[in-house]
Amino acid sequence: MKKKITFEEGMQELEALVHGLEAGELSLEDSFKAYERAVALKNSLSALLDEGDKRIRVLTDAGESSLDTQMDTEEAP
Repeated sequence: MKKKITFEEGMQELEALVHGLEAGELSLEDSFKAYERAVALKNSLSALLDEGDKRIRVLTDAGESSLDTQMDTEEAP
């Protein structure tokens, strides 16, 4: 079973892979492997960001609904 990485860990690994590819010191086969891993990390990180965005939207919507309800209650005579 794979360990779930944090966004920060994924970004560090992705940056290291990009640096290694840009340095041009990897063999062709290692470059392919690094590129494949980088693409997989990019997809995982994008999914984490999407998940975080959804969570923020839910919390924001819930907060706005709560605030609207509270304001309506305060305005009632």
